[in-house]
Amino acid sequence: MNLDRTFARDIKKQANGDGSLEAKVTFKKQVEKTARALSTTKAAEVFNDCLKNYGRVPVAICVAETIIERRERLERRSYMWALEVMKLYTNAPKDKTFAYINDGLHPTRIEDYAKSLLRVTAEEW
Repeated sequence: MNLDRTFARDIKKQANGDGSLEAKVTFKKQVEKTARALSTTKAAEVFNDCLKNYGRVPVAICVAETIIERRERLERRSYMWALEVMKLYTNAPKDKTFAYINDGLHPTRIEDYAKSLLRVTAEEW
């Protein structure tokens, strides 16, 4: 699974910053805020608003972490996409569960409401 080059560059730039602790903490706070906004049973309804408000990189980190946590129930290509996204997030803390979307929905629902993000950011879907 290859990610769109522009999207991959955005992840490296925004998620990793300059590699400093300050950049790490700042981005982590942004991702936590995004995860809180998406952690609702209305995640499908607020997903596009979260993309607009927080940007696609923090949303992608949350979606990727959630897919990795729920991997047993999801399609392989979604899992491969998530691994590629998280591989680029090199300045991440070891425990990335702060990005998990606790939406209270069936595990496979994330593929429904995040499908547009996955398709747009992958070179081939």
